[in-house]
Amino acid sequence: LDLHHPVVSNEYGNGLPIESAWIGTRDYSAQLVIPEVVEFVNRFEGGIEGIRRRNHDKVVEMAEMLVKAWGTKLGTPSEMCSSMAMVGMPACLGVSSDSDALKLRTYLRVSFKVEVPIYYRAPLEGEVNPITGYARISHQVYNTIEDYYRFRDAIIKLVNDGFTCAVLSN
Repeated sequence: LDLHHPVVSNEYGNGLPIESAWIGTRDYSAQLVIPEVVEFVNRFEGGIEGIRRRNHDKVVEMAEMLVKAWGTKLGTPSEMCSSMAMVGMPACLGVSSDSDALKLRTYLRVSFKVEVPIYYRAPLEGEVNPITGYARISHQVYNTIEDYYRFRDAIIKLVNDGFTCAVLSN
């Protein structure tokens, strides 16, 4: 059986392992930029640890701002959050299925230029006026406070307008 690598090189005829060792089509750019990436990260106060700490602190601050504005609660204690947090959405929005959550996410994107994942949580037995919609917010170095204010204000507008997910088409 005479097998050869499909990309012919100057190693042709020296056996499949040697022919496959250097085919000239690999992209090493990710490995080659590592020194520049490390330099970039270290420009931030505290380096990667400083970025992690700031992302955590800022996402907790923004999550608490949202729950205060909406009268809801966090999905998990803030000390369990890294750079993401689950924020309860007002129950009056009527998120009653995964489909509603997806439609609301799309509506927020199209109508308010807000991109945020929305999740449905089925109510527990006996819960009264449960929070069934949760937004997963995150914070990275490129986020601004205006991003979160736009989201807060969009939800407040929907609530004030009497919006429910039931009005979104199938």
